[in-house]
Amino acid sequence: MSGKERLTPMQLDLLRELGNIGAGNATSALSVMLQDRKLEMVVPEVAILSLPETTTLIGGPEALVAGIYIVISGDVDGHMAFMMPIDSAQELVQSILGVESVEFDEMGRSVLEEVGNIVVTSYLNALAEMTSLVLIPSVPGLAIDMAGAIWSSILAGAEILDDYITVLKTDFSSERKQIEGHILLIPGTTGFDRFFKILLETDR
Repeated sequence: MSGKERLTPMQLDLLRELGNIGAGNATSALSVMLQDRKLEMVVPEVAILSLPETTTLIGGPEALVAGIYIVISGDVDGHMAFMMPIDSAQELVQSILGVESVEFDEMGRSVLEEVGNIVVTSYLNALAEMTSLVLIPSVPGLAIDMAGAIWSSILAGAEILDDYITVLKTDFSSERKQIEGHILLIPGTTGFDRFFKILLETDR
């Protein structure tokens, strides 16, 4: 049975709660980098999508994007990624550095990797808190390339049991700049069975 078939409206609400908790954690951490400049972060949409649908959502295979990804180990295995259109990645780094334009040189890539790591680990920590599972992140990886190339690289290292991926749309706003991205929760060999089971049994 696919993740899409398992999740009821209540479980989707729990995923939205996960998104909001993760967004709150990430906003608090990023405010330090922004030197207390105002940053808002919301999760307006949560979906369980097929692999082709996910590829389309992140801009299509030829869209230029920035992707930060981690491998998850512990009680469940899998991958988590934060993917942004390249213009959103530039806007985010500009906001962090307080500059008008940015190149993805060593400094720009370092900032982007740190921001992405904060975002994905904030969501991972929220997921661990909600499920009481031990979830251990790897050192993050960063790639700036066409979405199809990044996606293929992630999938090549992920032994996917389920054909569906949890996608949380993530919107930032800072100093009138709108920045969009997507958190992708990719199941591994366990298919996140324990994760789904706990969500299904959670009564809130």
